[in-house]
Amino acid sequence: MLSFFSSCSVFLEDGFMYAILAMGYYVSYTILDFPDLTVEGTVLSGGVTYAMLARAGISPWIAILAALFAGAFFGAITGILHVKLHIRPLLCGILVSTALISVNLVVSVLVMGGNIRGEDALTTIPVGRAVPTILNTYPARWLPNDIGGFHVRKIVAFFAVALLFKILLDLFLKTKAGLLLRAVGSNQQFVSMLAQNPGVSKIIGLALGNGFAAVSGALIVQSRGNANQGMGLGMIVIGLASLIIGVSILKNVRRIKPSTMVIIGSVIYQACLAAAAMLGVPTAYNKLIMAVLFTTALVFSDRIKHQKGKDAHA
Repeated sequence: MLSFFSSCSVFLEDGFMYAILAMGYYVSYTILDFPDLTVEGTVLSGGVTYAMLARAGISPWIAILAALFAGAFFGAITGILHVKLHIRPLLCGILVSTALISVNLVVSVLVMGGNIRGEDALTTIPVGRAVPTILNTYPARWLPNDIGGFHVRKIVAFFAVALLFKILLDLFLKTKAGLLLRAVGSNQQFVSMLAQNPGVSKIIGLALGNGFAAVSGALIVQSRGNANQGMGLGMIVIGLASLIIGVSILKNVRRIKPSTMVIIGSVIYQACLAAAAMLGVPTAYNKLIMAVLFTTALVFSDRIKHQKGKDAHA
């Protein structure tokens, strides 16, 4: 029973932690229809930025904000490469994420006081228990740390951050810039006819998406206690999986916003991985499990939509 509660705690923590990444991918992939590969680099950039500032004694909330701006900056570079230099979306993401491998490595080595010319490909920036995080600062520190195997403080703190960014995203999409962002994804020529520059909206959208990814990286560092060069690997799969699961399963549910769908999808994704681990399934089969889950979710969603269409014509 204790193992069950512990597993539930883990998938809730990870679900809320990666939900911010998935919300960022919702902006770039769903709204802009831009397959952005930059997130594998910006997640790590956010983690490195947070770890660097946290080790310097900066407030964890300011460090998270700095991670947001760092991710937004690199996301904007991806947008500029696409809009100004007319490079294809996939290639833009590959170029920036590849460049960030070196950027993040150099920053990591400098923070740790190492030699840039050394072979430090696996450099890790430890945060340490003495460094303040949102988990041990006001107001989270008033919460109990653990109850019956549930990491209450971590779950509530990560949920609060995910909820905050969900609200900010919803508010942004209601602004003029947000409406233009949606319009660019739907009909770019129409936006041009309105005497608006669709390229600016693309850059803003990619900056926003990668800023969210960087915040997710900052939370990962706080959860794991360090930033390492491998933490960005597979983030595209996690973000896209959470997005597809949430939107596919819940898109026919009324009065639920896409950002909420994405958060629920992230939790479902992590819950499936936790269930597979509890059943003793080797982690090598995780991708197969998720492929089956994707197919089931998409087929189920299409059948509901088809049935509603029949009912409407009946």
